[in-house]
Amino acid sequence: MSKKPPIFKHFSVIYRRNPLVLAAIFWAGIVPSLGALLLVRWLYKNWSNLDIPSILQFETALTYSFIGALMMGLALVPTTFFSVVSGFVFGWTAFPFLVLAYTLGSAIGYQSGRFLEKNSLEWLLKPYPKAKAMIESKKDRMGWLIFFVRISPVIPFAVSNLVFALMDTGLKRVLWFGLLGMLPRTFLAFLTGALAGDIQQAFKAKTASWQYIVIVFLLVISVWGIYDFFVNKDSLKKNHRFKRSRE
Repeated sequence: MSKKPPIFKHFSVIYRRNPLVLAAIFWAGIVPSLGALLLVRWLYKNWSNLDIPSILQFETALTYSFIGALMMGLALVPTTFFSVVSGFVFGWTAFPFLVLAYTLGSAIGYQSGRFLEKNSLEWLLKPYPKAKAMIESKKDRMGWLIFFVRISPVIPFAVSNLVFALMDTGLKRVLWFGLLGMLPRTFLAFLTGALAGDIQQAFKAKTASWQYIVIVFLLVISVWGIYDFFVNKDSLKKNHRFKRSRE
């Protein structure tokens, strides 16, 4: 039996072949938090002098959606933070435009990841043929993986975009299943901002007990769904039996 190389050694191989992928991983993990800190500081400093136009104006809605899509899609700020700010600044009329912005952000993040990918996952999984075969065999269920990853309140939006790109899940799946998965946690964050009375409350609001219950519920659903996708072989066997029955 051949000995598999340590994961960090294998990552060094990926780095030599395509350093942009590892750079993207670090970017997605670090930059959004830094962007949120800078934006919070700027808002605190300039809030009293800002003149906020109505989100229902065409130019405002277009600018908001475009900038929001770029900020979230390029991993400049976390989606949760952007949702809180949107709820506080614009109120409930901005929610449909927020959904549009993070949907476009999903497309930007995914397509950016596909541009950088260059078969990096194939090289990463080369010493692990069983894992590679498992992922290939479940290509038709990628939509459910996207849904359960997106619904998680702890998995960063930018990191998941990169993972989906590496796994080549497909843009349509990312948009549609990701839209459904993102709605609950986006709504909670947006609600926090919309109910805040001032900017301090928006960024320091305490989570209500019922919100903790919802967060735990979403986390449990996410963990169960991801576990079922990767570990539960019964669902895969059922899919094979179903396909054979139709042939």
